[in-house]
Amino acid sequence: MKNLPTPHDLASGRALLARPLLPLARLAGFLYLTGPFERIAELLGELPDPIEIGGVLYPQPAALLQPYLAILQEFEQFKHPTARSYRIIDESGNELPSMEAIDLWCSHHLLVQELEVINSLLCAPCGCTLCCTGPAAEMGQVFFEIPLHAAECQWFPLAAMDTEASRATTPYQEPPLRRGDLPFYETAPALYHWQGGWSLILPRNAACPHLEPTGRCRIYPHRPEVCRRPQIFSYVLEALPAAQANEVTTYQARRSLLAVWDCPYVQVLQESIAAFAAACELTPVFRQNKA
Repeated sequence: MKNLPTPHDLASGRALLARPLLPLARLAGFLYLTGPFERIAELLGELPDPIEIGGVLYPQPAALLQPYLAILQEFEQFKHPTARSYRIIDESGNELPSMEAIDLWCSHHLLVQELEVINSLLCAPCGCTLCCTGPAAEMGQVFFEIPLHAAECQWFPLAAMDTEASRATTPYQEPPLRRGDLPFYETAPALYHWQGGWSLILPRNAACPHLEPTGRCRIYPHRPEVCRRPQIFSYVLEALPAAQANEVTTYQARRSLLAVWDCPYVQVLQESIAAFAAACELTPVFRQNKA
């Protein structure tokens, strides 16, 4: 890995970490619920400029929140009820009240979208390819998994294994799935359809086929969703496996922000990430994924 970036290298992403949007979104939700507004869009049009929350100044708050309008419209459930496509439970399995559930749902999805922007700004200056390569020889893991949506597999010119055996297991189940005479992780990089969906498997010393020698990505505009969201994650909610195909999505409340310690910018910006989590009323969790 190259030398750690400096805070100056990460200035653009660091500035957005210092101005988290969730406090502003929560204020907008409160003003909508307690005001005469029929729709969230009406409320955005009436926001004063600027707004200060907790010492953070938000110039042009309506413009800042406009990209998240579709998420904030979930607050309209309270004035225009419709059937929700999800339910949220606590750690004991009890369903949360509507107000708390909708606030968590909006918080989670807003953070997912906001952190995609922040992570993209932080990732580029690092010159790091840790997310794009398999384990190095000194690491304990024998493969890394990159989860993919089915439609994303088209971007990878690799062999695909979609068999009854692969769909009945997971990458971490013993005994491991075999590809020919070898465990799957001792063969070339490939796509696998597992019990939980598709993923790209990168064995030791392998690399994503789209990683250029310069460290850049050949398909950056079309990169998979998982590649858009390293290495600070919203963990406000955790989606649970559906028992039936037509079941509404069930989430468990986690109220956390995850940051992967392997990442150079996470190491440099630990205090900024913790402050971002605190402003969002979330617990920061730093963990190492690769060792």
